[in-house]
Amino acid sequence: MKRNLAPLLGVAFVAALIATGFFYGLLIPRLRGGGESVDQSRVVVVAREADRGVRLTAQNLELAPVAAGKAPEGAIRTVEEAVGLTLLERASARQVLTSAMVTSHGLAGGTARVIPAGMRAVTVHPKDSTGVVAMLQSGSRVDIQVLSASTAGARLVRVLENVEVLNAGSQDAFRSGRPVVTLMVSPRDADRLSLADASLNIRLVLRNPEDAATDGPVSITANSLYENRAAATAPRPAND
Repeated sequence: MKRNLAPLLGVAFVAALIATGFFYGLLIPRLRGGGESVDQSRVVVVAREADRGVRLTAQNLELAPVAAGKAPEGAIRTVEEAVGLTLLERASARQVLTSAMVTSHGLAGGTARVIPAGMRAVTVHPKDSTGVVAMLQSGSRVDIQVLSASTAGARLVRVLENVEVLNAGSQDAFRSGRPVVTLMVSPRDADRLSLADASLNIRLVLRNPEDAATDGPVSITANSLYENRAAATAPRPAND
């Protein structure tokens, strides 16, 4: 009987040694933070570039692996947690989504929360500015010109400067020749732009985002263009 148990005990002893080796081989490097085994977790990333104000769906979100301890603070871990939230800032492709970048569940307002207190979002339909509109993105800065025509001649007024673009509109509207741009302005300027958009022609002038200089309102007429040209080319009086 003892002779029959000896081989079994030997096999059990060897199996215990192997199991112990595997256990320490896997556990110790993790506890020490060394070795080739790296604890991987997953975070939510933006699948493609998205503007501020975009409402997130499962189609523009993905899961991506990240090394343990390397995820940014507030990183969102599941797609379900992010679906339905609104971006508070522009996100680049493959950027890790964090709670600071989006609205919170259960808060009223949704997309409107991208608008700071005391400001308003107003939509305008710029005329003859398709080249500029094609270059716009959320966060761009523009000057706003208003063009009017009357029996006295055309007049252009630069009414606002260094205005932030909230949304550059859809591609469908752009292709239709009637681009739509949403701007972030003060309540008073929102009223002025609404009137100008309804009754006059609005043009946009794109600025360098680092250029914050402003000159104030400027008004010119078609006649002034010729007057300036005439003044520049007029012959100087002869010296006595």
